Amino acid sequence: MTLKEKLDDLNNMIVKGEILESMDKYYHPDCVVMEKNDVVATGLEQAKDRESDLFQGVEAWLKSEIIATAVGDDVTMTEGIMSTNNKDLGYKKFDRVAVQHWKDGKVISDRFYALY
Repeated sequence: MTLKEKLDDLNNMIVKGEILESMDKYYHPDCVVMEKNDVVATGLEQAKDRESDLFQGVEAWLKSEIIATAVGDDVTMTEGIMSTNNKDLGYKKFDRVAVQHWKDGKVISDRFYALY
């Protein structure tokens, strides 16, 4: 499977709401997740726990869309939009770009640049 095929599958899983499953399939056990300039998770289990916490209050997925992707040498980028209704926060919209660096066929580093 090419890197583009992996990225497309990863993004399709995310759009369908299969975020934790996509992490199990495509994230390296030693991955690092960053949001802007801050490390927010180290290792797959901590990254999955963080995602679970972020989406625990979601009552409804309103939109999940991939706008653009790019693939280079062991690096991929995805621009996307997500919007949800959250029981505590109300309507939330995420415009984001994710940059993933890959090692051994898995995401070793995932950095999010987002507007909330």
